[in-house]
Amino acid sequence: MKRFFASAILILAASLSIQAQPYKGKQTSPVYAQPDWEQVQANPRLVLSDYQPYPIQDQDPSSIPALTKAPKGYRPFYISHYGRHGSRWLIATRTYKEPVAFLSKAKEEGMLTPLGEDVLGRLEKVEQAVRGRYGELTKLGALQQREIAGRMFRNFPQVFKGTAPVDARSTVIIRCILSMESFCQRLEELNPGLNISNDASDHDMYYLNNQDPDNFFGKITSDPRNTEILNAYRKKIFKTDRLVMSLVRDTSWFSVYKEKFAFKDNPEKLPKYSASNLFYDITELAISLPNTNLDISLMDVVTLEEMHQLNLYRNLSSYRYAGFSDMGQRITPYRQTYLLKNIIQTADKAIALVGTNGRRSAGATLRFGHDSNLMPLCSLMDIDGAGVYEPDNDNVANVWNMEHYIPKAGNLQFVFYGKKDAPVLVKVLLNEHEATLPVETDKFPYYEWNKVREFYLDILDNSPIKERFQDR
Repeated sequence: MKRFFASAILILAASLSIQAQPYKGKQTSPVYAQPDWEQVQANPRLVLSDYQPYPIQDQDPSSIPALTKAPKGYRPFYISHYGRHGSRWLIATRTYKEPVAFLSKAKEEGMLTPLGEDVLGRLEKVEQAVRGRYGELTKLGALQQREIAGRMFRNFPQVFKGTAPVDARSTVIIRCILSMESFCQRLEELNPGLNISNDASDHDMYYLNNQDPDNFFGKITSDPRNTEILNAYRKKIFKTDRLVMSLVRDTSWFSVYKEKFAFKDNPEKLPKYSASNLFYDITELAISLPNTNLDISLMDVVTLEEMHQLNLYRNLSSYRYAGFSDMGQRITPYRQTYLLKNIIQTADKAIALVGTNGRRSAGATLRFGHDSNLMPLCSLMDIDGAGVYEPDNDNVANVWNMEHYIPKAGNLQFVFYGKKDAPVLVKVLLNEHEATLPVETDKFPYYEWNKVREFYLDILDNSPIKERFQDR
């Protein structure tokens, strides 16, 4: 009976998920594919994927395009924003510690190549620098937020005039709080008269961060069948031999390491450290180090092709978690229901406060959180085609590129425009690029807010898991 009940639940969830993908309007959204091998060779920075540091404009002046002029008579009067924290150190301590532990023991046994010893020396310096800073914002991350704030102020000065209110809120994670502070400090420098309020409280975590009190979404994404799919994909695309053999003289050393050194007091806890683990850790460190202020690189150790392999795997894993993937029963983007509701509700309040003619400023609502919120929000709203459904895992890389949506300091800006006796318009900027919505418009990149609002309220009203998100 229990087995039958579980099967029935899975069938029901699958049937509901068929309706879960946001439906499209007539405007066709673009497809953003993972960069292919030729593109990676032409632009090596593309291998950094979602570890890509947000562009610093004085280093790359063409990175932020010019914006389309508003229709005649329209003025911006309100901005609603959600931003990922800036560049950070890696969160997982094991990614720093385990390669050092493994390579150190291999060195003691004379099992490292000259390159392996050199890499160990670099990793020891990195591991020492990161102690006590796991997951924290770097100086580069703070600079990214300052630059985004400066451009927002410059692009939309009408929003930040006089004593306009700026309501800034952050998750309670320190890298997000410091991102918020850097952003707001820059706004205050540009206009000391702004009425800026900052807050970081558990009170707002239900919409700023993923709230999953009964682990409903966690159970879906961590389903053992998904783990099997990802492991099989990883095994298929990872070519570990070149990198591993450049560091370790004999790959049989992995078995020796487990038996001789690890957890001798508790053999049942022998680590599963393998050639694949070493490949993953070294490659992830290589693509993450550009986010730090260290003068240390592993780009000469890992090839572009190997970094590309890692990102294909991580991109598929992101699709499982944040996209309308079969591995997520095509419902995981609905975890951002509260955030989408908050965006709609705050816009309604801003319009009610100042009217629709655009002559008064309603200021800005700023939210600072994580890629694990920003990416599924883009999917739920189908921004720039992120709501795509792709049943073939081998083809996900051709329709889904998380780097397009969530580089470090990635952000969404909903910019509202008013005009006397005319409907309110909204323009969406994804990482400061004008983005598409699945709503009809003849004024792209501008959309009528009432149509956009109705479209997304309809999506929420028809959510297959609507009952999980009661009004708060």
